[in-house]
Amino acid sequence: MAVQVPLWQHYLQAIRSRGARRAQDFQRAENVLLTVLEHVHHLDPRFLVDYSRDLEAFQFALRTSEEPLHVEVPLRVDADALLIEEVGAAEAGDGPAPCRLGVSREGARPERWMAHDVLSVSSEGGAGCRGHIAPSKVLRVLKDLLVAAVVHCRHQGLVTPGSLNADSLEEKESHLSLLVSSGWRPIRFNIVPMVRRKLGVPALERAQWMRGFPEGSLKRIISQEAALVPASAQHWRVSTDYLLTRLLGALGSLPGHRLDGLSILDRVNHESWRDGGQSPGLNFSHLKALIPPPRGRQLLRGPLASGPLWLLSPIVSRDDGGWTSEDVEARVQL
Repeated sequence: MAVQVPLWQHYLQAIRSRGARRAQDFQRAENVLLTVLEHVHHLDPRFLVDYSRDLEAFQFALRTSEEPLHVEVPLRVDADALLIEEVGAAEAGDGPAPCRLGVSREGARPERWMAHDVLSVSSEGGAGCRGHIAPSKVLRVLKDLLVAAVVHCRHQGLVTPGSLNADSLEEKESHLSLLVSSGWRPIRFNIVPMVRRKLGVPALERAQWMRGFPEGSLKRIISQEAALVPASAQHWRVSTDYLLTRLLGALGSLPGHRLDGLSILDRVNHESWRDGGQSPGLNFSHLKALIPPPRGRQLLRGPLASGPLWLLSPIVSRDDGGWTSEDVEARVQL
């Protein structure tokens, strides 16, 4: 009698069999993008290039879904020299409040960021504030630089013919979107200007973490630095995706099946719940905030092994800091 292999094992084998190829495809596309960003830095030194992106390649290999990937472009500015002005109070479960980045009239001033092309002068910052670094203006400058860099790299033969097209560059409220061909299929990158700030994140420090997560690793990650990214035309916010990616990397060294569960959940979400990515719904960033607990194999042997699933909204609206396989099973319909 043939041994029946659970459906979740078929999913996992398929994901693992193409993981190395996906990582290589990602790295080829990323190399093209980094070449462009290097020329952006050459044109305007206010924009830096972040080469420490091993975790992003690791994360891409876990995924089945093809939604855009985030690429942060650090700004060459000392966040300690800026006035961090929180705007309103954050509601419970909403994360840190948005903020403005002000330039002081006195003391150390980031001269490069006092130019009219990035600074928005207003009376809201008080007498001690010269103006605020406006995300909308930063994005506009970065877009013009990217167009010039793409044209330069293509004309100089610095990138593979057909891998880039400036016409694919799209401007959104909080990021720029660029399509890069890697030889496998086009990968869309969301290019996000980022201000690095060394601070603790209260929303993470207050969170209830799953049992078994190494306390030292968690504290090290949330105390290293946070990334402030555009929240609106005038406001910045702490990037939860930036922190979650680093937490995901730490999970790879732990026993259990959290990452296996995440990979399978993403595949089922992409193929069944979102009809191969054609329907709206949860994305990978949502799912990695719901990383399965150490008992993840119970989840894999439960509903994921039984056929099509429908994930209901309560799973992403919980604010009690955690979830279990029983929570998932209570919220899916077979």
